[in-house]
Amino acid sequence: MRSSLSLPANRADKPASVRERGAVAAEFALMIPVLLLLIFGTVQLGLTYQRQSAVHAAAREGARVASLPTTTTNEACARSAAALAGTGFTAVPNCNVAGDCSGASTSVIVTITVPNTIEIPFYGTSTFTLTGIGDFRCE
Repeated sequence: MRSSLSLPANRADKPASVRERGAVAAEFALMIPVLLLLIFGTVQLGLTYQRQSAVHAAAREGARVASLPTTTTNEACARSAAALAGTGFTAVPNCNVAGDCSGASTSVIVTITVPNTIEIPFYGTSTFTLTGIGDFRCE
C-alpha cells in the first residue's frame, strides 16, 4: 500500500539531479534571447561610442585646417572626410563650416554629421545621426 506522501512511480524512479536538468534547460532556453540581446547591445554601444569619438576627431581636424587663413571650406571638409576613412561609415559625412579666417572672424566651427546604423539580434536595426563639432581660433 502506498502512503499519501510518496511521489508517483514515474517521479520516484529518477534521482533529483535528473529531474532538475530539464528545468535548467527550460530556464536557459527562456533566458538565452535576453542574454544575446545584452551581449550584442553592449558590443554595438561600444562601436557607436568609437564612431562618435571618430566624428568628433574629424570635426576637430577640419576645424584645425580651416583655422589657417589660406584654407577654403572645401579643403576643410575634405580633411574631415579623410579623417573618417576607415571608421566603418558607409554614408558620406555632411560638413558645415561656420566662420572664415580670411575675414574678420576670430574662430571657425566645423560641424560633421553622419548617419550611424546599429543592428542587434532580437531587436532590429536602428539608424540615427552622430554629430561632431570642432572649434578653433583663427591663426
